[in-house]
Amino acid sequence: MDEKLTVICAMALVGMLTLSGKCYPASIEYWTTHSLDKVFPDTPRPEGASVAITLRAARNETEDAQVIVRVPKGVEISSAHFSLPDLAGPNGATFSKENLSAYWVWYTYVLNNPKENTDPSMYLRRAPAFFPDAFLENPVIRIRDEWTQPLWVSVRVPKGTGPGTYSGALAIDLTDGAGQATHFDVPLELRVWPFTLPDEPRLHHTEWFSVDALANYYRIAPWTEECWAWIEKVAEDMARHKQDTILTPFWGLVQVRQDAAGALQCDFTALDRWVETFKKAGVTWIEGSHVAGRSGGWESPIIWGRFHVLGADGQPLELSPSKVSEEQFEPYMKAYLQAVHAHLKERGWAERYVQHIADEPIPANEASWIHRAKCVRKWLPGVPIIDAVMSEGLEGAIDIRVPQIQHVKPAKQRKSKEVFWSYVCLAPQGKYPNRFLDYPSIRNRILFWLSYTHDLEGFLHWGYNYWLTWSNVPAPVDVSPWLDATGASIYCADRLPLPAGDPHIVYPGKNRICSSIRWEVVRKGIEDYGYLYLLDDIASHPKKYKAKKADVDAARKLLKRVKTDIAAAPDKHTMNDQELISTREQLGNLLAAVIGERS
Repeated sequence: MDEKLTVICAMALVGMLTLSGKCYPASIEYWTTHSLDKVFPDTPRPEGASVAITLRAARNETEDAQVIVRVPKGVEISSAHFSLPDLAGPNGATFSKENLSAYWVWYTYVLNNPKENTDPSMYLRRAPAFFPDAFLENPVIRIRDEWTQPLWVSVRVPKGTGPGTYSGALAIDLTDGAGQATHFDVPLELRVWPFTLPDEPRLHHTEWFSVDALANYYRIAPWTEECWAWIEKVAEDMARHKQDTILTPFWGLVQVRQDAAGALQCDFTALDRWVETFKKAGVTWIEGSHVAGRSGGWESPIIWGRFHVLGADGQPLELSPSKVSEEQFEPYMKAYLQAVHAHLKERGWAERYVQHIADEPIPANEASWIHRAKCVRKWLPGVPIIDAVMSEGLEGAIDIRVPQIQHVKPAKQRKSKEVFWSYVCLAPQGKYPNRFLDYPSIRNRILFWLSYTHDLEGFLHWGYNYWLTWSNVPAPVDVSPWLDATGASIYCADRLPLPAGDPHIVYPGKNRICSSIRWEVVRKGIEDYGYLYLLDDIASHPKKYKAKKADVDAARKLLKRVKTDIAAAPDKHTMNDQELISTREQLGNLLAAVIGERS
């Protein structure tokens, strides 16, 4: 750190701020903390808290930290804004501020903790309470008195960045109601490791996006140009957060007409635009939406999903289950899926296409699920069948099995040759990790370490943007996701309420898709998986990397500790932020030692 930054740190350490050009004892406090920390409106400054940001990152990675501002009683901040710096690097290099971003954090009010969380150590504090989550798109905010306000800071390291240390200072300016100004500089140091994460994440990742929920929130018609503009923003947001797979709603994208001879004619214009939009952003795997679903209650048989077909006269055909039997409808489904598959092959996209049957089959309806899976396998040879499952059956009918994380078996206990992913939703709760708003961030990030230790190849969650009011809410309410992160489901007495944060991980902004702490932590976990995968490859193939024996031994020892201590099992993993952060830094140092010599 240069002399200027040393002076800045010294000033901050003695709690001095610049007010109107003069120095006074600090009344407004600030400190910095790591990205796993969640602070609350009443969080005081910890004793000995850091006043500088120090980050370590690979190329093609994003690393995060937080600046925390604490406004004392009797002081109202009418304007709080920040300025991002260029960073000075080795040999006169400059790290552009275009690669830095910062967002003020919004507190979401949570009324209830998950029902099964009877152990207070599993969540951060008892609800009702405010919990930090969403990122505000407005760079200038007001801060009330007796309030602790986080600022989330991210640094994205481009692939071509030279290794070494880069430094500068982030500026924060506050103006109170009387017009008195407060300014302070936050030292920022970035060390770039001499290795690069791949463009495509090692772990497949899908969060289900609802076009209907987006259109409903913004009061726009689905598939209009205005809607497509938002879909482009969604695609870019997903790619930034290491999502490579997109649930593709064939029913809404492919228009179907039956000609006079009885053959189906498909218009793929919208499907092509969808695939090209996400592919351009970097989301390149097509996840075909479910072709079947339950006929009634949870244990009811699985039946084919009906889609709209126009007759030769332009009028919709009547294909509902009450009018057309499963056997009569099956030829429609066959022709439809085969037409979609043929088109994907023609466009060169079929190699990255997987297909759902019906969500979460259980033993009571697995026979009806298997029948439809076998039909689809016959109709679409070579297309992997994927589903979130709640049954240990289905052998021979599924290619990519996606159990909830608590049901994942270690690889050595698996008998089949199926590929395994994992998923979470409103379950599991209690001692198992998830991404709920009231959980510590480590319980979100550890999901991806468990993906490595349990040889999983993907992660699925249903709730990217379900900003809709949950069904059966006993009032015609239109709940903002900024104010209620459960879709108002806590008001449904006849069904299990969704834990806060389950329906969505992003928020609707005026001009952009707004991220959240949880969404950034997901991205960070996928980058961690990349570190673990790469170090595992070095430990398994040292000659490929010309690795020194000492480095290989260290890599194997560290990976063993990850598997036995850090992320041993869904109910046995570290809850210590610093332990996870330290382990990730050890991973980076080892990768730098081995790969850096080859760079």
